[in-house]
Parts: sequence; structure tokens; C-alpha cells
Amino acid sequence: MTLTIDHPLADATGEDWVLTEIHGEVLSLSQGLSDLIGRTAAAGRRPLVVSGEHARMTEPLAEALSATQGHWIIRTRSDGFYDARSGMRLDTPDAVLSPGGPLDPSRVHPAFVRATIQSRLQLVVTVSTRHRVSRPVRLGGVLDAVSEVVTQAPPTHWGALEPLLAAWDRDDLTERSRRRMPSDSRWIAVSSSSRPLVGTLQVSRTGQGLEETTRVVGDVAGADDAASADLAGLARRSLAAAATVGMPLIGMALGALGAPDLARRATASPAPEPLALLVGPPGVRALGVDAASWTAEVGGTTVGSPRLPGVLIPLGSIDGGGWQRLDEVVAPLDREKLWRLLGLAPAVARTFFDRGGSADA
Repeated sequence: MTLTIDHPLADATGEDWVLTEIHGEVLSLSQGLSDLIGRTAAAGRRPLVVSGEHARMTEPLAEALSATQGHWIIRTRSDGFYDARSGMRLDTPDAVLSPGGPLDPSRVHPAFVRATIQSRLQLVVTVSTRHRVSRPVRLGGVLDAVSEVVTQAPPTHWGALEPLLAAWDRDDLTERSRRRMPSDSRWIAVSSSSRPLVGTLQVSRTGQGLEETTRVVGDVAGADDAASADLAGLARRSLAAAATVGMPLIGMALGALGAPDLARRATASPAPEPLALLVGPPGVRALGVDAASWTAEVGGTTVGSPRLPGVLIPLGSIDGGGWQRLDEVVAPLDREKLWRLLGLAPAVARTFFDRGGSADA
């Protein structure tokens, strides 16, 4: 027997899923949708969001779906459904949960490969940071630091839900996160500068302190703009700035192509390219290597505290080469051992080492 979830946004339910259909042009992490996703996940089910083919989804909602193993499904006007992530045709929305083999190009919906709007270069930075609770903790530092590098200004607004109304305030963010413990906290921040930027922040209490996972997506330049030539340099500067906050565990910066408004579309896009990798002091220690010797071997630099340095390794460029370089750098490493020693959740670990740079299931 399938139990229903009593929620005004639940349009259909199944044994392991709950579906909501949204008819707006912009899908965002509203209070109602956040509540539905949270209750669905708490019931051990997966949220399915159905929309029209021309809708766009904000980064915070996309990450909330990813964190709960949810899916975005497109209902076309006259040609059925498809998975917004892979483009695969679906007979019914819940078919997205059925195990499938390799992607069959003949099953990709034509709407998925239609021409997109103007593409912009984006910098995507993900950093996991640990804070010792025996010292005063002020959260949001990585987001602050990366925003300063990318936009030359701190974020302007923050909150748990969209739209964001409160002015950026790290002290308020820290206090509200503290009140929620031992439960995790997820926050959103944006910049209203000339360069759009959106960041998400997850705070968790662990046996080793507070862990803060920050993901920032920033608009950098048009493909032919002069600023595009320095994307790899911007990536390294962003990770170097992040390395000065707390105890960095691991970080990755990628170059991607996306829309000017930073929202996701249900169309095909190139996989992001790794630009730089940050391995913090705990990672260097876990590997049993000397930071200076390892940087000389892999072509990186030491960053952070001279007493407990991390390693910043340049990878590829937006034109390619980053995944091969990343494989070469981490090939000698026992990745699963490194994840365990760093205390990274599997979904967070996949964000750093899986092609595509996403924690999607």
C-alpha cells in the first residue's frame, strides 16, 4: 500500500516518490517547495519536480533536489516527458527512477538538444572547510572570500529560501546555524554586483567540529571577452582565498558554460572543466606526503598557514585537459581512504572527483 503525503504541493505519490508539477517560468526554492522536498526526503522518498520545457531552475533548488536524490522532469507540449539532466525520454515522470543502462542517443528528446540562449563563462567553486568548536567560529568566510575575488565585493543578501530578503550578515548566519544544531543548516547567498553570483552553504556538526561546505557559481565573462583568458587564474585565486578560512579539507574550481542569470535550463550543456584543486592540511597529512615535495612533483604551490600548509594544484583550462590532469594527480591516491580520513560524505566526495562536478545521484 502506498502512503500519501498530505501536502498542498503534492500532485501525485508513489511507493518511493512524491511529485509536484509547477507551471511557472522560474522554479525556485520557495517555502512550500522546500517543505515538500524536506518532508519527502524524511519519509524516505525522492522528490520529482515536473515543469514545462522552457522553465528554468535556480541553483539553490537544483542543489536541494540533488541533496535529496530528486529529479527535474520536463513535460513537453505534445511529445511526452524527458529527464532534464540526461535528456532521456520518459513514458511517465516516475520512470526517471528506474535503473537504466548506458544512455541511448536515439532516446534523447529533441527538446533537450535545441539551441540554448546566450552562453556565459561561469566559475564554479566548491570547498569543504572544518572549524574547531574550541575556538570562536564565524561561518560564511569562504563564501565571503570567493565573492570578493570573483565580484570584488561580498554577497549582498542571504537566507534559507528564495527570494532572499536579508542583508548579508555572517554573524546572524552563524547564530542561526548554532540554534539549529545538531540539525544541519543550508543557506543561500547572492551578490547584486555587476557580476551575478549565487552561493549555497551547508553547515554540519561532526565529531571533529563544524564542517562547512560552500558552493559558489559566478558569472565571469562572455566566451570572447578578455576576462575569459584569466578564468584559470581566477579559479586559483578563489581557492587560495578559501584556503585562508578555517581548516580547508578539499576544494575544486571548475569552468562551465551557463546562462547569464545563473539558472539551469533543461537543455544539453558541455561538462564543466576542472581548473584547480585544493587539498587542505588534513588531506596532505592523510596522504603521508610532504607538502613542498608534493607540490614540486605535481606542479602546484603551498597555500594557507606556513605551519600547516595545503596544496593548490592547477589543472586545465576551459578549453579542456582538466579531467585528464586531475586523473593524473589523484591516480596514485586511495580516493576512498582520503574521503574517510577527511570525513567527507559520499555525495560531497563525488562533487570533487566525479566527471561533471555534481553531487547528483
